[in-house]
Amino acid sequence: MNACPERNLLHFLQHVPDPRGRQGQRHSHVAMLATIICATLCGAKGYRAIAQWIHLQSTDLWHALGYFRRPPTRNAFRDLLIGIDPNELEKALWDWVCQGLGLELSEDDLQAVSIDGKTLRGTMSEHQRTLHVLALLDQQTGCVLGQMPVDPETNEAKAALQMLTEMVVKGRVVVADAMFCQRDVCQQILDSGGEYLVVVKDNQPAVKREIQHAFAQPKSFSPLRSEKSSSGPSHSQNV
Repeated sequence: MNACPERNLLHFLQHVPDPRGRQGQRHSHVAMLATIICATLCGAKGYRAIAQWIHLQSTDLWHALGYFRRPPTRNAFRDLLIGIDPNELEKALWDWVCQGLGLELSEDDLQAVSIDGKTLRGTMSEHQRTLHVLALLDQQTGCVLGQMPVDPETNEAKAALQMLTEMVVKGRVVVADAMFCQRDVCQQILDSGGEYLVVVKDNQPAVKREIQHAFAQPKSFSPLRSEKSSSGPSHSQNV
């Protein structure tokens, strides 16, 4: 087969190290990674769906992705993803988006970013917990700007401190839930030149009560008008 053209997805995936031993290299890891990405973009969720997707494709597509024989089963995709370096894969995908697809992300394009954590399905192994990942998502483009695993011995807020030091948040508004309503997290965003919007709902009654008490002080300002101030003309006079 011909070498992968420059700026092609396969070209960037070649830079991801293959974690398998020589006996486990029956299929090209580049072809398998490309399969995982394409299947996921087509809506596949889980190893079984990924394997089903590639087996439903034509032989020409198999060859185009780099397969020389019938594609592998779900267990092979699972083993590859468990052993692959997530940082190397993320870098390859980011280079593909920016260089291969030519998607330019200027300062004007990035306004609000969301930070959130999710537990990944199918990542539980014997005597181990499921993998929990913290991600920073650009709301306008839908691109994942960065992600990192959360140490089982800590929580999302502590992991966010490390992620925020490695990301450029200047001029951005970081949107998060009550998990990140922590003084050190919010201060880190401000120190990095960003702003934050933390949503606290009724499922966090203690935090919500503290916020209400803080805004009840005469020198504080809240965007929510109280019933007393909204019923009379004194509110407009005070403002």
